[in-house]
Amino acid sequence: MTAKEFAREAFRKEPKLRYVGIVDDGYHIIFSEMREGVSSLTPDEQDRNFVQLMPPIIVDAVEKLQPLLGKLDTVTVRYEKSLLGFFRMQGLILIFSFDPDVTTPFISALSDKMNTLGTTYLVQP
Repeated sequence: MTAKEFAREAFRKEPKLRYVGIVDDGYHIIFSEMREGVSSLTPDEQDRNFVQLMPPIIVDAVEKLQPLLGKLDTVTVRYEKSLLGFFRMQGLILIFSFDPDVTTPFISALSDKMNTLGTTYLVQP
C-alpha cells in the first residue's frame, strides 16, 4: 500500500480526519494532504515546516521513556482549533489533524477541571 492509498483509506474510515501527513526519521515528508474540501488553518509554508520537523522531534522525545513505561502508543496535542495525533508506524511518523470537536473524554474533562482550579489558585500577582 502506498502513502496515498493509506491516506485515502484513513479519510474514508475517519470522517473527522482533516489532514494526513507522513514523515520519515530523516525529516523527509513522504506525504502531506488535507481532506478534499477542507482548508488548512495555517499558511502552507508553516504547515510544511511544522510537519517536516516537529513530529519526529516530539515523538523521539517522548519515546525516551519507553524502557521504563513501555511502548509509546500515541502523542496528542489539543489546540483550540485542532487536535493533532502523532503515531510511529512502520518506521514512519504519522500525523493526523482533527476538528476540535473530537473528544478525548478523560483528558478533556481533566483539562476543564484544571483550568477552573488554575483560574482560582494560580492567579499571578
